[in-house]
Amino acid sequence: MTKEECLQLKGIAIMMMLWLHLFGTNEDILAETSKSIYLYDGESLIFAMRKFGRMCVVFYTFLGGYGLAKVYQRTPTAAGSGIASGMNNGKRIWNLFKNYWTVMILFLVTATILHPKTYPGNITEIIMNATALSCTYNDTLWFLFPYALLTLFAAPIIRLANRLHGIWLWGTIALAFVVKTISYSINIPFNNFIGIVCTNILGATGLFFMFFIGVLFARDSLMEKAIAFAKRRIIPSFTIGELQIGTSVICTILLIGLFAGRIVLGASTLIDPVYIILMTITFLCIERPKWLNTSLSYIGKHSTNIWFTHRYLIMLTGTAITFFRFPIVILAVLVITCIGFSYAINAILRTTKR
Repeated sequence: MTKEECLQLKGIAIMMMLWLHLFGTNEDILAETSKSIYLYDGESLIFAMRKFGRMCVVFYTFLGGYGLAKVYQRTPTAAGSGIASGMNNGKRIWNLFKNYWTVMILFLVTATILHPKTYPGNITEIIMNATALSCTYNDTLWFLFPYALLTLFAAPIIRLANRLHGIWLWGTIALAFVVKTISYSINIPFNNFIGIVCTNILGATGLFFMFFIGVLFARDSLMEKAIAFAKRRIIPSFTIGELQIGTSVICTILLIGLFAGRIVLGASTLIDPVYIILMTITFLCIERPKWLNTSLSYIGKHSTNIWFTHRYLIMLTGTAITFFRFPIVILAVLVITCIGFSYAINAILRTTKR
């Protein structure tokens, strides 16, 4: 899986997140746009599609583990130790938080002007949000601190993965899966500092499983092997009469089937990892048009700033975005607006480097 393909998949992941937060968690926007196709159980298709969007964090974590493992492979090793040095993960986290702080400051200035009785809150709330230990300003950033922890310890996690084989590897995977499942069922009181820290550590343990799977896929080139096997043995092209059915056509049908199946089956932390891997393999098997690859890569490059800004924009504008009526148009408008803000944020960050 190339860097461009990772960007394209990030573009898909961020649009899954935006759909979830537009139509899956915002009742006011949903009420304005739910007059659409209804499923057999009377549920709006727009609302049902949130089940697909709920996999966005799992998707991001998988891509994060895969990407950092690839960086580790390209990083020169320390003489004689065989250990990669200079991954600069501390710098990665610093740059991530610089983006985060820039967006948070812009939001606080605007929100304080519009809602002075609510924002910015007391000094404790400001500090907790600035450190991302608590994200009361923007609850969609709940996994920022846990993901930063995984990034900080990425090198030792990758070294551990490289040393594990056979029963030890499968035992670690099983243990990580059990811990992930348990972590989602534990509810720690969020009313004191210790509880907040424990919640973030628990969040990191919950994300570890898919991060570790991403590392393993990079270590053993499993994605490339899976794609080659799928094209050769499972979904080769074939002919019906005079009609040539290519692999891309079959994979497109399978991808639609996975999408529909997810909506019908509903959300489940047990099957999310399987869905993400199958969806990724199927997507990469498709010979995609250049315009689609370019568009997804473009969105993927701005995905971090889109993640940081979209909830704030939804909060500040309320249901105004429903003026555009059609859900796909509303999604497109939000993506374009977030990318516009992304350029502004990047411009601000460039001035701070001078």
